[in-house]
Amino acid sequence: MSDIEMGSGSDDSEIEDLDEKIQEIKMKLSENKSSIPLANQLLTALRKNGDFDELNDKRKEFVQWAPLNPLNWKHWIEDIQKRKPEPSVEEVEKLFERAVFDENDVTIWFCRKTCEKALTAIGNRYDSGGHIWLLYLQYEMRQLTKSRNMPDFEKLAEQVAHLFQRALRVPTDQLEEVFCLAEQFCADFNMASQIDEFRKHYNSSMKQKEQLSKFQTLIDDPETKREGLKQYFDFEMKSGVPSRAQMAHERMVSELEDDESVWSAYGAWTDTELKWPQVSVEVYERALRHCPYSFVLHQQILLALERARKPNEVIDQLWERAKNNVIDSADEGRSLYRTYAFLLRRRIVLSGSNDYSQMAEIFDEGAAKLKEWFSMAWDPTAEYRQMQAYFYASLMHDMEKCRKIWNDILASGFGRFAGKWLDAVRLERQFGDNENARKFLSKALNSVSDNVNEIYVYYVQFEREEGTLAELDQVLAKVNSQIAHRASRPQKKIPEKVIPAKKEVKENQKRNSGGEPIVKKVKSEDGGFKAPLPPSILKKSSPSSGSTSTPSTVSFATSKASPGTEDARTIFVSNLDFTTTEDDIRQAIEGVSSIRFARKAHTDQTHRGFAYVVMENEEKTEAALQKDRVPVKGRPMFISANDPEKRVGFKFATGLEKSKIFVRNVHFQATEDELRNLFSKFGMVTSVRRVTHRDGKPKGVAFIDFDSEASAQKAVASGDKLMLRDRELEVAISNPPAKKEKHGKSGFVHKEATEEDGPRKGHAAKIQLVPRALSNKAPQITARLDAMDVSEAPSSSASSSETKPAQSLSNDEFRKMFMRK
Repeated sequence: MSDIEMGSGSDDSEIEDLDEKIQEIKMKLSENKSSIPLANQLLTALRKNGDFDELNDKRKEFVQWAPLNPLNWKHWIEDIQKRKPEPSVEEVEKLFERAVFDENDVTIWFCRKTCEKALTAIGNRYDSGGHIWLLYLQYEMRQLTKSRNMPDFEKLAEQVAHLFQRALRVPTDQLEEVFCLAEQFCADFNMASQIDEFRKHYNSSMKQKEQLSKFQTLIDDPETKREGLKQYFDFEMKSGVPSRAQMAHERMVSELEDDESVWSAYGAWTDTELKWPQVSVEVYERALRHCPYSFVLHQQILLALERARKPNEVIDQLWERAKNNVIDSADEGRSLYRTYAFLLRRRIVLSGSNDYSQMAEIFDEGAAKLKEWFSMAWDPTAEYRQMQAYFYASLMHDMEKCRKIWNDILASGFGRFAGKWLDAVRLERQFGDNENARKFLSKALNSVSDNVNEIYVYYVQFEREEGTLAELDQVLAKVNSQIAHRASRPQKKIPEKVIPAKKEVKENQKRNSGGEPIVKKVKSEDGGFKAPLPPSILKKSSPSSGSTSTPSTVSFATSKASPGTEDARTIFVSNLDFTTTEDDIRQAIEGVSSIRFARKAHTDQTHRGFAYVVMENEEKTEAALQKDRVPVKGRPMFISANDPEKRVGFKFATGLEKSKIFVRNVHFQATEDELRNLFSKFGMVTSVRRVTHRDGKPKGVAFIDFDSEASAQKAVASGDKLMLRDRELEVAISNPPAKKEKHGKSGFVHKEATEEDGPRKGHAAKIQLVPRALSNKAPQITARLDAMDVSEAPSSSASSSETKPAQSLSNDEFRKMFMRK
């Protein structure tokens, strides 16, 4: 807590009129109900204002969800002690225990005379331990004074001397005061024999105090506070004394109470070094009070509660809170669900049961929720699913479920890795059967793209160990065929290097990092996306049995469909969401006869986002083509004819459209009906089109078609602020630029560079001295020159092969040319 909060209010302060301040704090607290500092400020202000009834209610309310600061706890304990009738000892004890649970601070410990317990809690802290020692020693000396005439006086004096020795071994900020009190003790009670022992401990501790005081100087400076705390912490931990190490942790959590990493380190230390489960649980419970949304702390306390043998109900209650509040990433979710799942396994084993259904529910719940929350990135390394599959195979003895999980793993991008296939095979051999292991190995031959030799070797060795001679021969033949097939694949041809002439070498000075000249890449003529073959073509096409030659080029283009055939009734549907089903397409398109999705390898569940759809008749086919870009699952569905010549390209007009307006700054959630209603006041709206990306997300622009040019002009010239969903729209007559001609994958026609065109951008062999602003406006400059009264002006024709040399101009003439209006 801040110094302002700690210092506001005191026992001796007079009651002030703080009604206005209290209302201000309440107002802020209503806006930020989870603010712990504001809650503590309100309690302090209520006590100073004398509103004790409301104070009592607010204390009980706030303490349920927020830790009170030391001053408010001290006030609460004092108010309870002054209450009439007097409270019971148990009530005060209980309140005190709650106070030190929230804030293990010296301010609270002064409220009790059990200083020994206070020493255990904070006696070794450099910054506040000295106060406890002085209080305890002074109390014991007063008690010893009263016992001068007692028979056991000498024994009591020895006990106090031992207490001084303990105090002088601890390097606190009040070590000098403790030693002065020790000297007074020796003088007052005739214990001069102890002074040498006291001085020895004092000198040893003073050396440590000198170092600690340097750390304290850093801590007192706000700019170096964290560095000072770190150095202090490291110094105390190196001492090897458990009590000092614990005090170092207590100091850290006291200074950085909302830092979850500090609390986590403290809890881990109690788990691994102190090894006192009850203390660990108490530390973690305090930590969660200060960092209630920490995933790490919830994970640690689950294990700490298990070590402390806490009731299952307590652990399960904490788990329910954790899984619904602290998971912010897929990594955290997998780790938290894994921790609780295996905690359940140990619980089931200890109970002597073999019913692991509860653990199975947690594994399945984790997979479902994390996939829902984090989509395809929920298990990027398949670690969670592999543990889940092993659990179903080893403990649930459910190999069907195990295989289903492994098929999901291999179909989600891991099918190209040999190691994943071998993991599935080993699990199948351990808990399943050899037949399914063969199926995995057979599929792996056609799927693995890295370390395929591992599959070859393992498959052959598997049949040596498990199969018959015939099965071994069959696998050897299959493996050898695969090796030969991979070896016969055409290798990427490396273009021959053309050795340039010496003159060309000098002119081409630009080279890449390897020393080779930069060569312009030329794209192929048939580049671009190629659609898969329709069903009818796949049925008809078969490789020639007698042909052994491989064509140099392979074309996947579909031929023109004949009228009345199935191809004429087939349409190509693309840009589909991967989860789109046949029913989704049938709902969007009427008259569908059959659908064939392009599937991913080794799975019947996931497709590649496009399909061939066969319609019932040609009329249904034409109607389906009119539904191009109809949204399905939030994405515009692209529909094209089977005939390559009839592929649907950019379907909208380009150029000036006087009856259509272009609208910008459209809210992403705005609907077509809202746009139609807004612009209907200017005239009849015939159509509204919101422009979207391929994934269906809006671009924030729209086109509005009117029935007349006058309506469009009226909408543009209205001058009114057109507001839609708190956004001001920008309106203009539609005049989209013409689409550039496509050419392969690049999408644009390339032309060969000529000398007139100048050097290629980024690869100029000459230094260009013409400013970019002027070079980009060459046509306009040429027009200005033509309009001038200058003899021998250059011709403006770009196509003329013969041009007269331009008359050179002086700097003054060149400047006047641009100043002329």
